[in-house]
Amino acid sequence: MKIGLQTWGTDGDFFPFLALAVALKAAGHQVIIAYTSIDGKDYSNHPQTEGIELIKADGGLPRPQNTNPYAIAAKPGSFREYTKLLKLFFDPFSEAMYTASEKLCMQSDMVIGHAVCHTLLTASQKHNVPRISLVLTPLIVKSKYVSPVGINLGPTINSILWAIGGFVATQTWFKTANKIREREGLPRIKSLQKELFTSDLLTIVAASQFITSRPKDWTENIQMTGFLNLPNSGSEWRIPEDLKDFLEAGEPPVFMTFGSCMAFDLEASTKLLIEAAKLSGKRTIIQSDWERFPKPTNPEIYCIGSVPHSEIFPLCSVIVDHGGAGTTQTSLLSGKPSVVVAHGFDQSYWGDQLEKAEVADKTLLRRNTTPKNLSKAVLKILSSNSFELRAANLGNKMKNENGTQSIVKWISEQS
Repeated sequence: MKIGLQTWGTDGDFFPFLALAVALKAAGHQVIIAYTSIDGKDYSNHPQTEGIELIKADGGLPRPQNTNPYAIAAKPGSFREYTKLLKLFFDPFSEAMYTASEKLCMQSDMVIGHAVCHTLLTASQKHNVPRISLVLTPLIVKSKYVSPVGINLGPTINSILWAIGGFVATQTWFKTANKIREREGLPRIKSLQKELFTSDLLTIVAASQFITSRPKDWTENIQMTGFLNLPNSGSEWRIPEDLKDFLEAGEPPVFMTFGSCMAFDLEASTKLLIEAAKLSGKRTIIQSDWERFPKPTNPEIYCIGSVPHSEIFPLCSVIVDHGGAGTTQTSLLSGKPSVVVAHGFDQSYWGDQLEKAEVADKTLLRRNTTPKNLSKAVLKILSSNSFELRAANLGNKMKNENGTQSIVKWISEQS
């Protein structure tokens, strides 16, 4: 079968799609991925894209200059924050994304799209190609048992809030979607929740049931598969000798990283992590772009650049991170507790899930985080081994999940 995938966002939005593409290719399918990177990345040289056609769907437009998507003046995860994100980082690329969507639909028997990719919905309807929706955050799929505002007010009030939010979002977000649809002779989108975010054919929720439970009012076309993991690359990472020496010189270190968020505020974020590490008095590995920022001379701090988290996390004690879905999963699979410093969007949600599972303390917000309160949070996690014991138990349960194979099996049954 020829299968087209389309995604938009940062690493956390691309790599789950690549993981699925790799699994589909291994099962004998022909795969194309169209992607739009809001931080301007080109994934064509990634070793695991071999044999998979890539379309960089940005029309050659540069990413918005001097704009940090994680510094939008709005509450993380709020309607206002997402509205601004879409206006700045989605709308300018809509036409290029639609061109890629049409190419996918003209060449594919089935398409799988990131839940916000309205261009793929439009192209799939125009060309009559079956579309699957891939959701990376469970919170955007409606349930009367889950509140869209984060505070569960009961099924009745939750349902009212979903209805109001859905109406406002449909009227506000993706106005360019309806312009494209009108041009293509298709009706306007009446409900983002029913038409775009979910699919009657299949809606994949790429999350673990051990972190967030499946609401009992979700219909059968909504399936929670577990996270989508890339298999280990053929070019295996080798631990540097100086890092090996650092690890053997004392207790397991704290690992600090803000993932793809670092690139948008490199200097301030790196300084924050360095100062927090010093205040904690704990041996620490800090991940940053050290070619652009001077390394500290403190012997208790090891500076590292690009590194596979699945290899390094098991060697550490606590993971300080931004709360991205992929990093959240990797820390748990490594059996390690977390300190989450949420920068925006779904990161607060994942931090809250870890807090509920008692493998992390209260989520910190990046705008309010100081070296002092970050170091304090690290020391609190390290003060009791109960956090690590719970993280190890949760990670062991998650190891039995295989999200990509679950999806491949479902697709194989349809072909």
